[in-house]
Amino acid sequence: MNLPGLITIQPNQTDLLRRAANMMGTSFLEENWFITWLSALDELGTTKARKEELIHAVFLDDLTVHAPYQAVYVLPDMTAATGGYLFSELEGTTHSELEAQTGKHLEEVATPEELSLLDDQMQKMEIISDFDWCRKLDEGKDHLYFYAWAVDPEARGTGALRRLLTPFFNYADTHGLNCYLECYADRLQHMYEHLGFELYDEIHSPDFDIYERRMIRSPQ
Repeated sequence: MNLPGLITIQPNQTDLLRRAANMMGTSFLEENWFITWLSALDELGTTKARKEELIHAVFLDDLTVHAPYQAVYVLPDMTAATGGYLFSELEGTTHSELEAQTGKHLEEVATPEELSLLDDQMQKMEIISDFDWCRKLDEGKDHLYFYAWAVDPEARGTGALRRLLTPFFNYADTHGLNCYLECYADRLQHMYEHLGFELYDEIHSPDFDIYERRMIRSPQ
């Protein structure tokens, strides 16, 4: 999609991909799924700065594998970025298949011990990590899916998130498409409800204090 007011980052724009990944990674250090996943490193005495370095690599992996599918967008002033895609532009692949291609950048910066702990934690968290649910729910029909979005901490409260998302919502409304996302906190659920999303369901695990909230925004 070419959305007005947004830059669609291309695969060869590696500097933009890294800038977006760093901003998104720093923001997601406060997100419950990543807090829980990275807590596996606490037994090593891992610092916040080290976790930030690792999460930057994680997001660089994510954005890099999604960029060929027109699935990474930023505001021109780089105050907000999102990973979001039109399902039909994935050309038959799935989000999980794309996620399976990630890891190159994380493997470059993480130690074998860190990778082992994170992999074990990822497997334990699989029950609250269903990111292909909307494809099954929509039975292959076109839709918009947001796998991440973030606002630069220094730009919070400036309306950057709404400026980032409005072109997506306009596109969805014009074409009669649902929008999907997940979140893991009351605060985020309430924020997304203000953006027009409604809670679809929740996925729990007895092993973790968090749960996956799956949300839908219907065309308006």
